[in-house]
Amino acid sequence: MGQDFDVAAPRGFSRFMLGTTALLALVPVGFALAGELPVAGAVSFAILLSPFLLAAVWARRFKVTVRHGLVSVSPGLIRRPWSFTVGDVTKVVRHINHNKNIGTMSKMTVHAGGRRVSVETLMQGSEEFEEFILENVDAGRIVTKVHGSPRE
Repeated sequence: MGQDFDVAAPRGFSRFMLGTTALLALVPVGFALAGELPVAGAVSFAILLSPFLLAAVWARRFKVTVRHGLVSVSPGLIRRPWSFTVGDVTKVVRHINHNKNIGTMSKMTVHAGGRRVSVETLMQGSEEFEEFILENVDAGRIVTKVHGSPRE
């Protein structure tokens, strides 16, 4: 269990989301300068932009770290960091999605200590995490669900 690695959101994702939010925020500014934006419209637009802003902040804070067999999860915005070992894992659900346009995508959800953490293919370090879990967790606790047909 000497594998040490980190799993995080893709590089640049947070910057992309912040840039998108800033760019979209210019739209109501233009309408406000023209004098044609009511207060309700500005509030509605702010509510529409909030998921982009939350995604950017979440991407900066989410991290799964594996050090000497101890898995530490920093879930992001509101929840507190927590840790577990391979012995604490009660269930692992792997979703494998064969998509003709994108290719094969997978998502692994690990249930441990009454909590769960999900890691997807696009995250950096996801392959190492999946390999670590598959090697160290009892095969009876792993459920694999395959969606779609394999790419031909």
